[in-house]
Amino acid sequence: MDECRVHSHDAPADLLPMVKAELRAEKLWREEYDEDEHEWFEKAVELIRQRFFTLKDFSSHGRAYFSEDFDFEEAAVRKNVLNEPRLRELLPALADRLENAEPFTAAKAEETLRAFAEEAAVKAGLFINAARTMLTGQAVGPSMFEVFEIIGRERSVMRLRSQRPWNEFGD
Repeated sequence: MDECRVHSHDAPADLLPMVKAELRAEKLWREEYDEDEHEWFEKAVELIRQRFFTLKDFSSHGRAYFSEDFDFEEAAVRKNVLNEPRLRELLPALADRLENAEPFTAAKAEETLRAFAEEAAVKAGLFINAARTMLTGQAVGPSMFEVFEIIGRERSVMRLRSQRPWNEFGD
């Protein structure tokens, strides 16, 4: 059987049961996605489907949205995190700022990140690319600020403070 392709013209409502089945098959489904977190689940699928092409992508490339047990792409870590030694201190400092950002929205995350980049005298793109890798394990993906909002404050802050890239790939 051919792998099911996700088409950009597919209605989100048509896609949700297929993503649910894929996540369930990969032990990533949580019943809350049908109940209290249904609106979040819809938003997450809507955000990440822009970059995904098959249902498998939701459980592989999209794993970080649904689980803490996700892999980092080594090339992404080397390019976006380890290439700038100061990030080891700057990312936890960014986490401190985001922890207190109110409200925790895509717009507020962007404002907070850009203000901190200016203060730290680095390009915002450095933080955007590093944060994407820290939060999703990937080098590319949807708008980073929307990713912050979907991943949520608690998980975003925890992942920015993580030492995993240095522990797993540091020389």
